Amino acid sequence: MKPFLLGLSPTIENSALLSTETTYRLAGENTGNLAFCHAISRALGGDLNSILWDAPAPQIDAMGDIGVITMANQLGSHVDLGWAAKPLQDVKCKLVGIGLGAQAGSLQEEPEIPEGTLDWIRNIQERAPGSHPNIAMRGEFSQRALERYGLADRTIVLGCPTLFISPDKKLGKTIATRFNKIPSNIAITAGHQRWTHLSTLENSLVEMASSTGGGAYICQSPLEMVMLGRGEASLMSLESRNACRNYIAPHMSDDDFVTWSIRHAHSFFSAASWMEYVRRFDFVIGTRIHGAMLALQVGVPALCLAHDSRTVELCQTMLVPYVRAQDIASGITLDMLPDLFNFDPELFDQNRTKLAKTYVNFLQNNQLTPAPYLKALAE
Repeated sequence: MKPFLLGLSPTIENSALLSTETTYRLAGENTGNLAFCHAISRALGGDLNSILWDAPAPQIDAMGDIGVITMANQLGSHVDLGWAAKPLQDVKCKLVGIGLGAQAGSLQEEPEIPEGTLDWIRNIQERAPGSHPNIAMRGEFSQRALERYGLADRTIVLGCPTLFISPDKKLGKTIATRFNKIPSNIAITAGHQRWTHLSTLENSLVEMASSTGGGAYICQSPLEMVMLGRGEASLMSLESRNACRNYIAPHMSDDDFVTWSIRHAHSFFSAASWMEYVRRFDFVIGTRIHGAMLALQVGVPALCLAHDSRTVELCQTMLVPYVRAQDIASGITLDMLPDLFNFDPELFDQNRTKLAKTYVNFLQNNQLTPAPYLKALAE
């Protein structure tokens, strides 16, 4: 059975030749999407062809036998995927979904899922390669969100496929060995300038990274942040630039902020390049789970500052070190990191092996062939 990705490509080819608006759109309006697309492709042997969801059914069918849908936090009132359900009504290929999650303010909420999104899920489940579950969920909270609608039976809990990028069977030990209690080179996984309730925390992260040397500020979304990461602060409107400056470093003048962003802010349009870059740091911290995951996969200690149900669920499922952002909203300092980085390498590795077994079984049950390194992780 020939698989293909039904979703974003793991890498945006020739991104340097494209406008930021174009690259941002091709990344699904968050460059973190490229991380799990890369992970899914790698788990299936790499170099999978891809096609977007809104392609006509004949074009989707022409790609191969099994469309592997790259999913995200798509369960909730924030999105109605009725538009994506319609093309799937006519496809003849089989479908498998990986990485579906719910989004809410906390794990105590019950997300309301629009009927269009429920139709999308039903269309996917009806096109399973066999009788086994064909949708992998990010966690139990997301799975429970589907239980309310009678759609959880055809799902399994996996976490995020980014957990399995590295072939290191003792990744937890590698991460723990590299942890320096007083890091000397820190990268920040940048937040969103409209998360104003976290601005004091973001200010403290930037101050901390700057105090350790070069520091990096890795931007994923929204468009204005990605522009900062491409050295385009001077092209932004003053209003947009001020919103970013107030969130990141309100003590800077406009000119100083533009200079700072050119030196420290980065955006990536390839997960492989992103991981290559973060290898040089000894600690990564911030509110973006996929930025933290890519660091962990190359053995760099990382701490996720979880700010919603989506990030808390992923951290709990995969035993990723995390702190609830609201608990440290007043800011953190360098000397707080040893206490905040609560990480058990043995439990992390045991859990990763267990989830890898689940992943391998899930793929094989859906007539997909796991990459040899992934099978080795499950042993």
